[in-house]
Amino acid sequence: MSQQLALTIAAAAIGFVAAVYFCVGNVMNTPTAIVAQATPRWDFSEPLARTFAAQRAQYVVGAILLVVAFMLQVAAALASSTSALPLPAMLQSWPAFLISVLLLVGGVSSIGALFLHKSTLEKVLALGMTAQDGSAA
Repeated sequence: MSQQLALTIAAAAIGFVAAVYFCVGNVMNTPTAIVAQATPRWDFSEPLARTFAAQRAQYVVGAILLVVAFMLQVAAALASSTSALPLPAMLQSWPAFLISVLLLVGGVSSIGALFLHKSTLEKVLALGMTAQDGSAA
């Protein structure tokens, strides 16, 4: 497999995973969630905080993957179309290479998204509880 083909396939696969994150962020914004977001609240709302933290994680991971995909596309345009990329034998076919990139990027990005969601939610809930305590006093 040439360097150019490998980079092009990797860019397309990562771009696809990025698109999935952006789609999930939009699909998860259900009519019920939209009504909740559009309804004014006087106090901190934990359900809304959870929704916004999840959306933030999905959009951040999707944006990072999109930037990586664009960088790989530039690298593919600059790479040699005749030089072979030294890959293991099982990754020499484009379908196997594509599937391995999708699995690797999907797995790593899922772990990153879960970590980002958890850390964001912890911070938001702590700030929300502090705000509630301050308004109750």
